[in-house]
Amino acid sequence: MSDHATNCSRAEQRKLNHIQANEGGKVNGVIVKRLLIVFVAIVIGCAGVADAANAPQRIDRDVMVQHPFDYVPTVRRTIPADAKCGQYWNQMRDAGWLEKDVVKADKIMWRESRCSFMAHNKSDPNTVQGVKGSLGLFQINLFWIQRTTYYPNGYLQTVLGRDLAPTDLFDVATTIDAAQALIIYDRAQGKCGWSAWLGC
Repeated sequence: MSDHATNCSRAEQRKLNHIQANEGGKVNGVIVKRLLIVFVAIVIGCAGVADAANAPQRIDRDVMVQHPFDYVPTVRRTIPADAKCGQYWNQMRDAGWLEKDVVKADKIMWRESRCSFMAHNKSDPNTVQGVKGSLGLFQINLFWIQRTTYYPNGYLQTVLGRDLAPTDLFDVATTIDAAQALIIYDRAQGKCGWSAWLGC
């Protein structure tokens, strides 16, 4: 073989070796990068597992901070000094009455029963189960618990979802619920809420 051919052959061999070296470097570089990514992912994953394992202890240790939107202002449940039936104000509030209705109810209860939950006006019409008249703090007439065509179980029994005997209206909680139902009924008719007591 001639020197020229040998030199060409050596030159080509050097080029080939150089190309192979560069390609090997790229392959090795890609492998190194991939290994580095996998390593980082494993470290992050292990840290996440460690955090998850410690989570219950952290919940136990950390003090929960109240969010500003969770703040519920303290409602002052004051009863005016001139209230006639102040002993029932908070019970009406607890039953969900509007404050304006609590104020109005104070006047109605005073006028109707002088704040006596056992008040009974036997001269009012309507008789149910041998009892006649209007009963309790609001002097609710027995018309509202008698059975009718539209309310076979009685109106108050239907809307309150309970059986009522006339004497149940002497119970303070029951008569407060009954009065509230009558107010809601009256307002549904577009009135002031107090028509049953001629209070509009």
